[in-house]
Amino acid sequence: MLIREAQNQDIDQLMAIEELCYDHPWPREAFEEEIEQADIGAGIVAEDEGLLVGFLTGMMVAHEFHLHNMAVHPDFRGRGIGRELLAAVESMCREKDIVRILLEVREDNEIARHLYLSMGFESVGTRKDYYGPGRDAYLYSKRLKPESEPGS
Repeated sequence: MLIREAQNQDIDQLMAIEELCYDHPWPREAFEEEIEQADIGAGIVAEDEGLLVGFLTGMMVAHEFHLHNMAVHPDFRGRGIGRELLAAVESMCREKDIVRILLEVREDNEIARHLYLSMGFESVGTRKDYYGPGRDAYLYSKRLKPESEPGS
């Protein structure tokens, strides 16, 4: 498994994974924007023998990284790919002195919630109707630096 930066030529495969995983997939333009803003964001992919099997996108704001989107192709779930993607972005964040990682996850996405909690994220709040009427989001945060360190 290779974890690498996303590139423009990956967008068709990213879209295919997105459409398999979500009821309301991101438009192509959203992926283009995430990849284009590489200096303040991150788009990483998991590649298996030339096939993209997962991705993670997000943006750095001040000393925080906001995870925007993550998905693993249904045929490749249960192999630790989501965990590898999160570990890669966490490593990148530590190198850039990012203090914390933030994300929203749909309240009914038990698998993702379990993954985040198992990797040290904490539930810090709820956003009512974030994913549409009756579809709340839980807010998760993972602190990468102790509160006493500069920039925290």
